[in-house]
Amino acid sequence: MNYVIVAENFPEESAKKLEKYGKIIRTKKNKKVMEGLNTHPDILVHPLPNGNIIVDRDNFMYYESLLTGIKVIKSESHLDEKYPGDVPLNAFTFKNYFIHNLKYTDKKLLEYYKERGYELIHIKQGYSKCTTLVTEDFLITSDGGTYEKLRDIIPIYKINHGEIKLENFNYGFIGGASGSFGKKIFFTGSIKEHSSHRKIMKIIKKYNYEIEILSREPIEDYGSIYFI
Repeated sequence: MNYVIVAENFPEESAKKLEKYGKIIRTKKNKKVMEGLNTHPDILVHPLPNGNIIVDRDNFMYYESLLTGIKVIKSESHLDEKYPGDVPLNAFTFKNYFIHNLKYTDKKLLEYYKERGYELIHIKQGYSKCTTLVTEDFLITSDGGTYEKLRDIIPIYKINHGEIKLENFNYGFIGGASGSFGKKIFFTGSIKEHSSHRKIMKIIKKYNYEIEILSREPIEDYGSIYFI
């Protein structure tokens, strides 16, 4: 069975549009994590390339009961309110690269990628996945440090910072307001008002990707949409 993991508070109408890609699984809020981030999939879970998943250990039984047919692994880390206590699972992969602030990566996550020969790349940004839209062919980020570290290694594009809504914060990030499945990119809302709109569309067109806008509302960071 295929699954689509979205935030506990992800809009119902938007979630319905994703049902054709898999069974919708909503995260379970971790009350130890700061309000506004405590329902985000990219904070609470990390899908592995082999189809299994590492999840927030405090809600392990919740995910295990819903994600049947795949191996659900309890994180080594206990998530916490203050940074970097909320970022151990907020990493991403591109091809054979594993990218995160390696000082804070969950031990089980790190072991998995080390054992499988991934090249580990350390970046300063602990919210690595939040800040980065990851596809099979390219990355888009507003984080300057991530862009500078990866620009000579990976096809990565930088867009203007901010301009994406995030509950309880001044702004959110493109990674947390999107998801990628095959050659299709999903945005939680309209990107027309974003000052980098034309650049984003040009990049997507360059790589022959399609987009689906899940809401007429402005784009909002609910945490990455994950397809398993």
